[in-house]
Amino acid sequence: MHAAFTYLDNSVLPQTAGRLAGWVIPAKDLSDVAGMPTTMGNPAREYKARTTSPFLATLVRQGAAINGKTVTAEMGATVYAERVPELVSPAYPGATPGGSSSGAAVVVAAGLHRAAHGSDAGGSLRVPAAACEVVGFKPSGAGTVDGFLTRTVADQLTLHGLPQNAYRRLRLGICTSPLFAPNAQVDEKRVAVVERAGEVLEELGGVDKQVLEPFSGAERAFGYFRTLITHNFADVDPADSEYLAWLRREGRALTPGDVTLARQQAAGVATHVAAQWDVDVVLTPTIAADPPAVDYFPGLAPEDSFMAQTEWSPWCSLFNLSGGPAVAVGPVHLGGLTVDDATLLQLAQLIEPVVREWR
Repeated sequence: MHAAFTYLDNSVLPQTAGRLAGWVIPAKDLSDVAGMPTTMGNPAREYKARTTSPFLATLVRQGAAINGKTVTAEMGATVYAERVPELVSPAYPGATPGGSSSGAAVVVAAGLHRAAHGSDAGGSLRVPAAACEVVGFKPSGAGTVDGFLTRTVADQLTLHGLPQNAYRRLRLGICTSPLFAPNAQVDEKRVAVVERAGEVLEELGGVDKQVLEPFSGAERAFGYFRTLITHNFADVDPADSEYLAWLRREGRALTPGDVTLARQQAAGVATHVAAQWDVDVVLTPTIAADPPAVDYFPGLAPEDSFMAQTEWSPWCSLFNLSGGPAVAVGPVHLGGLTVDDATLLQLAQLIEPVVREWR
């Protein structure tokens, strides 16, 4: 069995009826599939699922088949796969494939599957898409959202059942300065591919382009994101994970007032950002640099690791706060402020040729 899977049933065959007939899609090992084991990223947590999670159950009703479970960071807590050091990016030998939808990105990048299920609470679909040079799309919605890793944007449109409709002229903002980690160093080659993607969107996408600086209050917004993330782990059993134990301590140190304020402020992020930037779509890098070696993040102290992960991906989690759709086409990230999922993916299709040529 390939290291990207925690469970694989080779007897599963494609279904022959339904909108997604013929698709075989493995599930991320944070979500349940009836009859399959769920480990939550740690074999010590394993249990056999009795039911299938709602998102995956809908896929099955639409004709998709689920043949197994893919590796995830434990409890979805990191943007790397800490318990599977042999799991590396097919695009960057020896480097982390990103996370927390780590195995999903690998099986797509390695050509084992046309698509794989994942989820995204702060970049967990889009960061591995960049680390493995595939496509990761977070649909509209705040917090944790289910989605897919695919080889093409067209497959995202198909899987989500989205139309290709005409859209109005849009305002595109390009921001290559890091948002949530102002001291992060962004590779010049990643800035260059974003700028080229902006040129293509201006030429072919019917957009008005402008350069953006980070919105005021970006660091405060990240503070609210950090509060909400650590609060989610306040009651989690850390097992033998130092990182989860640190997240739990951070979460338990919060007061109810801290959490209430963070939720209130997060609810206003979309309006605040849209008013500051006055654009419909934001174009950024997905990650600031090439994926580091597989042992880099696990070798850091938990708080240092948290900040290093943020410096590596200082843009993605904005759209988990705002609830806007967001897609990573390899190194290039598009986030929607006023557009719907279908429109964002249509724009993403236009930059696929740029991404294919960039390395």
